[in-house]
Amino acid sequence: MKTPDHLSYSALSAYQKCPRSFQLSRMVKAEEIPAWYFAVGTAVHQFVETRLQGGSPDIEELFLAEVERLMEIEPDTHKWAHAGSEDAPVVEEKALRLAQDCAERAIALLDEIDVWEVELDVSGMLPGCPLPVMGFADIIGEHKKHGLIIGDWKTGKSRPKNALQLETYNALISITKSKYFDTEFKGLWLMVNPEAAKNTRPVVFKETAATMGNMYGDVARSIGKGVFPARIKKWECDHCHQKPNCLAASGPTARTLHYEKLRSGS
Repeated sequence: MKTPDHLSYSALSAYQKCPRSFQLSRMVKAEEIPAWYFAVGTAVHQFVETRLQGGSPDIEELFLAEVERLMEIEPDTHKWAHAGSEDAPVVEEKALRLAQDCAERAIALLDEIDVWEVELDVSGMLPGCPLPVMGFADIIGEHKKHGLIIGDWKTGKSRPKNALQLETYNALISITKSKYFDTEFKGLWLMVNPEAAKNTRPVVFKETAATMGNMYGDVARSIGKGVFPARIKKWECDHCHQKPNCLAASGPTARTLHYEKLRSGS
């Protein structure tokens, strides 16, 4: 089982939430349950990126292509995770409609931004972290109201609980030799879900390259020591895509025992 040769915000977030789930997903490569909202998010990101590159993307084609790809992992879409309630799940046509609504909202948001960079590679080394940190900022540019911003597209109904993703990008930019290294940015969640707050407040950055480096460094060192405890919390386990693969969360099954052997190296 190979240890990671780099970290990213998603890796940091996954490890902080549950080290065991991180290990199963990132190191064991245990197969995850697909989700309808993954298909929506991927399609919308591809739509925006292609549009900004001068293309004329079709959000329905992008969505259906992603659904087809996920079906190779799990053909039975009834087993997929979804947003919404069990009585009114956001699946199939509802998920497609959500992708279409998000694409329309993204077009409106782009009218408010003078875009300088798309998917800017800000990867680099942070002080205190032995592994490189990989990051790609969705948008770098100037917002008509908020000024210079680092933006990230979000298709969920709620903004993230913390700003560590945007803080990571800003910290990496601040220590690189790029033309933006001494630029004072704000962060901005580009919320495209029609049920999300339309006037999201910008993020004023508080972290430094050093504090972010220490945060990533702590995770890197824990991974290096093989520290992967399972954090059993009912709500989070129920919504974890690794639950069917996790012995601690699901008990002994053929699937969990298979991945437990791979995880423990036995």
